[in-house]
Amino acid sequence: MGAMSRVLDDGCANLCTATNLALSLFGRGPFCFFSLRSGKNLLFWAAIRSQRNFQWIIMSSSLVEQVVRDLSKNQLVTAGQTVVVAVSGGADSVCLLHVLSRWARENSPVKLVVAHVDHALRAQSADDACFVEEIARQLGWPFYGQRVDVAAVARREGWGIEEAGREVRREFLATVAARFPSAVVALAHHRDDQSETVLMHLARGCGVSGLAGMRPRDGIFIRPLLGVGRTEIHAFLSENGLEWHEDESNRDQRYKRNLVRHQVIPALSGYNAQAARHIAEAAQKVAVEEDYWAEQLELWLARHGDWQQGQCSVDVTALCLTHPAFRYRLFREMLGRVRGSARALEAVHFRLVDEKLSDPAPQWQLDLPGCWVARRYDSLVVRQEAPSPVARLDIVVDDLGSYPLGDGRIFTLQRSIRTPDEHSAWFSVDELQLPLRIRSFQPGDRMRIVGMNGHKKLKALFAERRWSHELRQQAVVVESSGEILWVPGLCRSPGYGSNPADQTGFQLSLSPL
Repeated sequence: MGAMSRVLDDGCANLCTATNLALSLFGRGPFCFFSLRSGKNLLFWAAIRSQRNFQWIIMSSSLVEQVVRDLSKNQLVTAGQTVVVAVSGGADSVCLLHVLSRWARENSPVKLVVAHVDHALRAQSADDACFVEEIARQLGWPFYGQRVDVAAVARREGWGIEEAGREVRREFLATVAARFPSAVVALAHHRDDQSETVLMHLARGCGVSGLAGMRPRDGIFIRPLLGVGRTEIHAFLSENGLEWHEDESNRDQRYKRNLVRHQVIPALSGYNAQAARHIAEAAQKVAVEEDYWAEQLELWLARHGDWQQGQCSVDVTALCLTHPAFRYRLFREMLGRVRGSARALEAVHFRLVDEKLSDPAPQWQLDLPGCWVARRYDSLVVRQEAPSPVARLDIVVDDLGSYPLGDGRIFTLQRSIRTPDEHSAWFSVDELQLPLRIRSFQPGDRMRIVGMNGHKKLKALFAERRWSHELRQQAVVVESSGEILWVPGLCRSPGYGSNPADQTGFQLSLSPL
């Protein structure tokens, strides 16, 4: 049913007149929305008809207007979208549902879906689920619920209860949203939650980005209430006689957020009554600046970054020329992209990478939460995990033919005339003795080099050619009678196939990865 609206002037601003008007506006639909203007104040009214009775909701103009304004300013919802409203049954989410319900009725292309997760942590949690389902029924919106043993999930995954609950909720909400094209999920985080989040980030040792707190939009998740505080929400619920369920665990100060809420915020409010608001406003300012830096990061990475096969590589020299403040943001962006998110990464991790950049060693590596960072000469490489060890090679070649190495490469020995090829080496018939041995590099390997007497360690040759640790592990050594003849891609030993008069012989080749 499309929403119906009317503005009542002072002359008819009374409940009796409003009721009569509602009766004429309802038609067959269960909802009617209109506004009452009294002097300079504009109150939003909603009537919900249940059988023969009306439930009147007087919507505070300041709260509703703030939420509607933020929906538009932050472009959180577009026409025709479905909004999945996460409702726990607590004050914040009940307020969010009622405000969005009114807004959706007046914006008929937008549809709501109510979603609830029963964490099975309290005896009365099933009552919460029934309570939310009943609100959804009264408002006329579809309801989706799920019961999950969060404590069992926490034990299985090694998470804390708070983290397990958050992961379970997000997974379920995303699953519900996937049922509807281009749906978004509305969360009930508000301004005071934002203040608590910023303080928790600060206490944990976050970078500047962490001071931006929660964003109005985070992927499919939106937060329409970030512009209003807990006091305004409770006033809205009281004014309209709306009930909610209080979760007693919200008073349990064993949980970090509750400790901040019940001790830290009150202490700061004793210093300045508007402390929580000011913290949230500061987070908003930081978020604006972070958006600017995000644009600059995108430009820099497009110019200096190389993204392929699940890893990111950037030029170390260009990286070191950036300002430390920008460099820390680059680390966060690179690691976050490779990992899928920057969660669990803290300022100490970025500082560790920055300190390692001054290490004179041409190659080093770090294992960080959910990712692997390494310097490989002129490049800084970021991957989700370290490259897998390469299987050791040891193959005997005693006849012509092709020999798979097990990693996609193929070694081939064939009779051939002398032909130059970057992936092959040619040897005369008189100078090549079978069998050959194809093996991996071993510490201490040496080979003869053109222009010098004696032998030189392959390790020194790898360093001169700036071969990374991974390339060294993939190196193939071809030897005969204990003498190294050829290391494909690196060098060959002199004295083999060096006579220009020799035109027929053996060609050794190795297909590249």
